[in-house]
Amino acid sequence: MSCHEKCGFRACSCLGILISIVFAAVIAVLFAFGLIPNIVVSVWIAFGLAVLVLIILIIGIYTAAVCPQNVLQKCICRNAICLLAAIIGTIIAAAAALSIVLIPIFISVIILIGILAFFFALMIIAFIALISCIVCKICLIS
Repeated sequence: MSCHEKCGFRACSCLGILISIVFAAVIAVLFAFGLIPNIVVSVWIAFGLAVLVLIILIIGIYTAAVCPQNVLQKCICRNAICLLAAIIGTIIAAAAALSIVLIPIFISVIILIGILAFFFALMIIAFIALISCIVCKICLIS
């Protein structure tokens, strides 16, 4: 998407949800066949990135509240709900995954890893959509 097009990409659209579902299915299948050996490290990375993105979102919300009617406020209003839902889902799923033994012989563990992968992919897509919206609006202004 270039700066001359409409800034219309949202993470919670059909495309964002579909990409997240496909990513979750692929990760769950790979985990079920034992092809992701260090899944605990991946869960810790997902948890850490979710906390980092949450901190960035909170700082962005406070910055947008101080300077009303700016580009940041408009983009946060468009993307914050989906991003916050993805962050909270990632944190909860990662905490649940870290509290159990991650053995791929249990269906419930495979489903939990799939849920974590879904929320993680949605969080990354929503964060990219937020950054893309900010860059696109800045390009349209200048």
